[in-house]
Amino acid sequence: MPSSSTHICSSPTPLKLSTMATIPSGTNISALAAHDTTMVVSKIKIGRPSAGPSDVEVAIKFCGICHSDLHTINGEWGVDIYLLAPGHEIAGIATAVGADVEGIKVGDRVGVGCMVGSCR
Repeated sequence: MPSSSTHICSSPTPLKLSTMATIPSGTNISALAAHDTTMVVSKIKIGRPSAGPSDVEVAIKFCGICHSDLHTINGEWGVDIYLLAPGHEIAGIATAVGADVEGIKVGDRVGVGCMVGSCR
């Protein structure tokens, strides 16, 4: 799914990870969200916290939704908290880099694998 949203990824360096809570009242990020187990998703706006010293902010260009997202939406793994925004494998461009991050600079192409902290 092509996107121009921004996501914050933890640094590839072994630093303390920042809390990555969604800010429910925010409106700067577009996402597709499931409202229940029907597998229907709709476009919503959410917010994200600013990048911290060990974070990389990413302008998301592509996001994959895989079988694990579908199982999660369907409630098969015990997740029953909705709204739920599936899609955890992303690729994009670094737009901000925390002071403690090494090896990534603004403008670099970056990707995040299936687990937070997997950008190593």
